[in-house]
Parts: sequence; structure tokens; C-alpha cells
Amino acid sequence: MINVYSDANQSALKYLKNAEANVHNILVIASDFNIRDSIWDPLILFHSIYSNLLINVADSFNLLLSVY
Repeated sequence: MINVYSDANQSALKYLKNAEANVHNILVIASDFNIRDSIWDPLILFHSIYSNLLINVADSFNLLLSVY
């Protein structure tokens, strides 16, 4: 399990994207990476450019998005 706090520059998300080949056996990434997005929060009225990156990173680890 990875639980990550990402700063305003999305450093943790960018690190995971670049390190995907060096990280193995991940079952869960528990975080929204401080990305406010309407995909997982219906109170947010916009789509963040970083949410696509988060979804792509999760996909690269063969993980699925859960909003629960």
C-alpha cells in the first residue's frame, strides 16, 4: 500500500510516474494526491489536468480507481 501526500507541484505523483518501473507489487494507492476533481468529488465543478496523470499512473500499476 502506498499512501502519499503530494505537494502543490504534484511531486509525489510525478515521482511515481517516473519510478513506475522500479516499484513492484502495489495493491493499493490510497490518496487523491491533493488533486481536486469532479471525478471523485461531486462538489468540485472542474476537471484537473493532474487527475488524468493520476489515473494513468494507477493504470500503469494495473490498479483501478475507486471513489469510496
